[in-house]
Formats: sequence, C-alpha cells, structure tokens
Amino acid sequence: MSSSDRLTGPALWRLGETVRFGWREFHAVNPPSVVVGSILPRMLLQILFFTLLGGVLAGTRHQEYAFVGGLVLGLAMTVILYVSQVPVADKESGTFWRLRTGHLTPMVVFTARALPYPVVGFAVLLVSAAVVAPLAGLGGLAVRLLPVAGIYLLVAFTAMAAGLAAAAFAVGRRAETLVSNLMGYVVLLCSGAFLPPGRIPALDAIGTVVPGRHGLAAIHAHLRGDPWVSGVVAEAVVGVAWLGAATLVVAVQIRRARRHGHDDFA
Repeated sequence: MSSSDRLTGPALWRLGETVRFGWREFHAVNPPSVVVGSILPRMLLQILFFTLLGGVLAGTRHQEYAFVGGLVLGLAMTVILYVSQVPVADKESGTFWRLRTGHLTPMVVFTARALPYPVVGFAVLLVSAAVVAPLAGLGGLAVRLLPVAGIYLLVAFTAMAAGLAAAAFAVGRRAETLVSNLMGYVVLLCSGAFLPPGRIPALDAIGTVVPGRHGLAAIHAHLRGDPWVSGVVAEAVVGVAWLGAATLVVAVQIRRARRHGHDDFA
C-alpha cells in the first residue's frame, strides 16, 4: 500500500461514516412522522399558496409562473430553515471543540451531515408538486418540468450551502433561527420566484447571489425553448460561493476559539 493510499483510505472511510451518521442524525431529529406531518404539509401549503395567489393577482399565465417559482421557494426556504439544525446540534451538545480536534475539518463534517436535507427536501418537493399541480389545473406544466427536475435538486444543494452559512454565522450569537428565517425571506423577495425580475433593481442585484435565482431562470428558459445551461452553471457557482462563505466563517470561529480558549458555538 502506498503512502497516498494510507492517507486517502482512512479519510474516505471517515467521510463515509460522517455521511452515514448524518442520515442517522437526520432520522433522529426528523423522523418520518415529522417529515410527513410537518415538513411535507409546510412545503405543500407554501407552494399551493403562491400558486393560487399568482392566479388571483394576475390570471392563469402568472399562476403558471407562480407554480414554477413556488416550487423553488418551498424547496429553498424549507432546506435553509431545517439545515440549521446541523450546527445547532453541536452548539446544544457542546461538541464543537471535538470537531476542531478531529481529522476532518468542521466544515467538511457539517457538509457531510447536511446532505440528507437537500435530498429529503427534493423528495418532499416531488410529492408536493404531484399534489398541487392537479389541484391548480397545472398537470401539463408539471409534466413539462420533469426534464429539468435536476435543476430543482441543484437548488436544494445551493440552499443547503446558504443555510449552513447563515447558521454558522449566527449560531454563536443564539440567533440561528432568526437568521435562517431572514435568509428564507431574502429568497422570497429576490429569487424572482414570485416577483418577476426587472421590477425592482435593488432586489435584482441581491438576487444574483440568492439561492434559486439562476436555477429558476434556467427553468423558465427551458419552458420558453431558450438556452438554459448558463443558468445552471451560475446556480452552481452561487452554491460553491455560499459554501466558501460558510467555510470562512467556521475558520474564523476556530481561530477565535483557539485564541480565547472557548468556542463561539458554546
């Protein structure tokens, strides 16, 4: 066995075990009863509300627009809110210091443990869409969205990255729930999901770094028959940028912890 094998093998094993632990942790915090009884109704009602509101305010055409955007809103807002449970678990358990001394960096651990949230969120989205589309008379539109379902999955991971960044920034200040909700409302205002781009320049400017904005633009481009790959690339870049921001925030907290002898997460 080469030296690179000795280094890579244990690291991959630890990463795999962390991912597996993340699923067990998710199941403990969000058992099937919570997913079915809380997360699913929350997302379903959000999507239904925005879809019907679009129809009431601007007719059938905007109802279709609102349905497409409502799927992004329901998914992104749900993932951003619930993924904050990952760093909060270490805050409540007083275990952040153990992450700082482990072989994997804390941000790698957080990311690996957060993976269930976008995956389950996407699964809940599919169920919600299957329920809302016929209720709103948009079954045909839902079928047209199937080829770009992967973009919604990408948005789920972008929202995960943004949610981790928001929670990591605020968890040491006992404001993680507030900041996660604020992040969700920024997505609501600036993603272009309900208010079409081009109406308020300031919101459009903020929207360039908001999860879901570019992915949603790609989905609308697909529905129009226009090129849409650039929107997918931009959405992925936004997700990487938020993950980088989260990594930076956690690195600063680690440096402070070493300098002051206590954890920001305590």
